[in-house]
Amino acid sequence: MNSLNDNPLHLIVLSIDPTVRQSVSALGEAWRVECVDQTGEALSALTPASAAVVLDESVTGAGAYVALARRMRREAPTLEVIVVGGPKSEEVRRAEWRDGVDLYVARPFDARTLTTVVAHRLSVVRVKVRSGIVGRSPAIEQIVETILQVAPTEVPVLIEGESGTGKDVVARAIHAASRRADRPMESINCGAVAEGVLESELFGHERGAFTGAVARRAGLFERANGGTVFLDEVGEMSPAMQVRLLRVLETGEVMRVGGVSAFTVDVRVIAATNRDLAVAVREGHFRRDLYYRLRGISVRIPPLRERREDVPLLVGHFLADAARRHGKVVRSIEDAAMRRLVAWSWPGNVRELRNLVDTLVVLAPGARITADLVERRLGDSPETEPNRLPVPVHRPSDQAEREMIYASILALHRDVREILERLRALEADSALAGMREVRPEPEDAFGADLRLDRLERAAVIEALRRSGGNRRRAAEALGVSERTLYRKIREYGVA
Repeated sequence: MNSLNDNPLHLIVLSIDPTVRQSVSALGEAWRVECVDQTGEALSALTPASAAVVLDESVTGAGAYVALARRMRREAPTLEVIVVGGPKSEEVRRAEWRDGVDLYVARPFDARTLTTVVAHRLSVVRVKVRSGIVGRSPAIEQIVETILQVAPTEVPVLIEGESGTGKDVVARAIHAASRRADRPMESINCGAVAEGVLESELFGHERGAFTGAVARRAGLFERANGGTVFLDEVGEMSPAMQVRLLRVLETGEVMRVGGVSAFTVDVRVIAATNRDLAVAVREGHFRRDLYYRLRGISVRIPPLRERREDVPLLVGHFLADAARRHGKVVRSIEDAAMRRLVAWSWPGNVRELRNLVDTLVVLAPGARITADLVERRLGDSPETEPNRLPVPVHRPSDQAEREMIYASILALHRDVREILERLRALEADSALAGMREVRPEPEDAFGADLRLDRLERAAVIEALRRSGGNRRRAAEALGVSERTLYRKIREYGVA
């Protein structure tokens, strides 16, 4: 993944003031600065890919920059507008922000101050453009500011928000703005993968670890070594997987499924959830220690219904993208249609809006999306209307094939947790009374320092004793395949 500093972004500077030109031109390689001294030249220099413009009020005329900004944004909807002008009251600045100005820098100022202020604002723009974050609401501004603060550090980040709000987009932005940007970022949706498969996906497996494991395979933590691991929907992890993840976070050591030795990895973990993990902790569904390990910094993404001012900007962005992908000439949307979209409750958040705009572009008979078309797609009741939009599923073929293979062998795969459960059942009816030599003292049984290999060996011995040495029946009692049992017998030297 490229860092946020790659491929300079286009910045237009409309000013005749040498201080303004020199200050902005000194921003560095992240920006391709184009200085002009007339309004017409600024409009000619503008392209849909232009990221920002600096307008000097001494060129545009007092207040005329607002009309110019609106005109330029029709060509580039996400364009950031910075105005350099005379002293303004806070009330006027707030009004201008709503009217299409993102930052107003009032004179007098020196070159250093101007460079510092503009550079920070353009850092926000760079994060938005490179990561695909679209919005100008206070909530989005605060999220981007947080990204700029936490990205250069190593602190773990927990991203919270409803499904479809763009948690993965924020995660990618953090990685891209970090010192690990030139290293891999590996992602997985913990709620979309079966538990047995999830363990192998995260930590990898050794050859022969289970039926179908024909070769050693690296897990996400190993592949992301030096980079970032993104755990989406981490709140869906089972208690057993939470324990394994916590150990990796605490020690930095990973052991593949079926492995006998651990190895160290260096990764930054970013997690996301659509659940309230604080409530899950109080209810005993999520480990408190893991929660605090993941929640170094918490970023909350509000649902789209809480930032409706971003809807028009998102619609414009998705409309242009959909028209390009589908080869359509749809360029605009009726005002009544836009008002209907702003009023919609958006239970599916940004994902639902993107899918809807995609559908509207495909169905639009002309170059303009009408209110009637929007109404037909939405219906009359935002609270009760079901989501009728198609949801595209984009999954790499190799990942889909792996999950299908793993799912087919999942019934044959039993891991250490199941052996532990059977061992606890045997302990409950005193079946292990004669096995004191292979387990801890009774008062320490199943304590935090209990070794899993000792428990496994004890379970194997007891199963063989009960079956009279019949390995097939012993494997059935343990819930593992005969092949796995043979491997455990060799591994633990059981006669």
